[in-house]
Amino acid sequence: MPNFMEQRRLARMIDKTSKQLGAVSVPEKGWIASVRRALGMSAEQVALRKGVSRNAVYQAERSEKEGAVSLKQMEQLAKAMGGRFVYAIVADGRIEDIKYSQALIKAKMLIKEEPDLASWSTDDRQDWIEDKAAELLHDMPPSFWEPE
Repeated sequence: MPNFMEQRRLARMIDKTSKQLGAVSVPEKGWIASVRRALGMSAEQVALRKGVSRNAVYQAERSEKEGAVSLKQMEQLAKAMGGRFVYAIVADGRIEDIKYSQALIKAKMLIKEEPDLASWSTDDRQDWIEDKAAELLHDMPPSFWEPE
C-alpha cells in the first residue's frame, strides 16, 4: 500500500488524466480498424509493417471488439500504423470523492450496529455518520473496499 503522500500524488495524477480522457469513447469499429481506415491503410499494408499476415490484422480487429486483444498486440499495431498505444482506467469522479462515497457507505452500515441508535436524533445520526466516514478515510482499514 502506498503511503499517504504517494496516495495523494497518484490521486492527483489519476484525476488529471481522467479529466483529460473522460470524453474519449471507443470508435464503433474499434481503434485498430478506425485508425487503419483513417490512414487509408489496408489490412495487408498494416500486416506487412507489423510482419504478420493480413488475417492476423483482421483477427486483432475482431479481438479488440470482443475485448480479447492483448495490450502487446495493441502496442505493436499502433506502432505499425505510426502511432502509439495508450491505455488508462478513467475514474468516474475525483479519487477523493470516490473514497468519500465508499466511507459513507461503510459508515451507514456501521451505524446499524450502534446499540442506542433508536434514541439518537436525526442530527446525531448524521454527525456520527460524517465523523465515522472521516475516521474511515483517515484509517483506511483493510475492510474499507470490501463489499457489504
